[in-house]
Amino acid sequence: MGLFSKIFNKNTAIQILAPTAGEVVSTAQVKDETFSKDMIGKGFAIIPIDGHFVAPMDGEITLLAETGHAFSIKNKRGIELLVHIGLDTVNINSQRKSNELIKGFNQLVKVGQHVKAGAPIVNADLDFIKKEGYDTITPVIVLNDKSSDNVEINMINSGKNIAKLTPILEINKK
Repeated sequence: MGLFSKIFNKNTAIQILAPTAGEVVSTAQVKDETFSKDMIGKGFAIIPIDGHFVAPMDGEITLLAETGHAFSIKNKRGIELLVHIGLDTVNINSQRKSNELIKGFNQLVKVGQHVKAGAPIVNADLDFIKKEGYDTITPVIVLNDKSSDNVEINMINSGKNIAKLTPILEINKK
């Protein structure tokens, strides 16, 4: 394949970046079967050391959980990612009234907003979340990986001390 073919090939790999700093682990280590058994898609998890969560790719915000604990983003090629901050953290704000502030999470964008990779999305108070008794491990899941047999997802980076925006996954069309 020539240089111009590589540059202009629409089937080039899509890189998914770390939405926060921390330790990147397999979803098998997540203590929730929805994520550990890839029920909603494949991906990775990050044990965050930083409560600042950013867009892991360019795209449109398609979901901001009203409880503050999760968001999804979809790129122009149709890949959609879910970033779920912590386990069972939906419960922190599940009983709040609509006029009450969200506790532990500060959303910085709106649904429908287009963002670039690295744009701030949610600030999470990790100390507060832990104090409330919740695990802060954060699954990052490719939601539509099962929609096509022509998609291959590969982990390209894992381990401790991963910086925010480090490439973690690579998505290729077969």
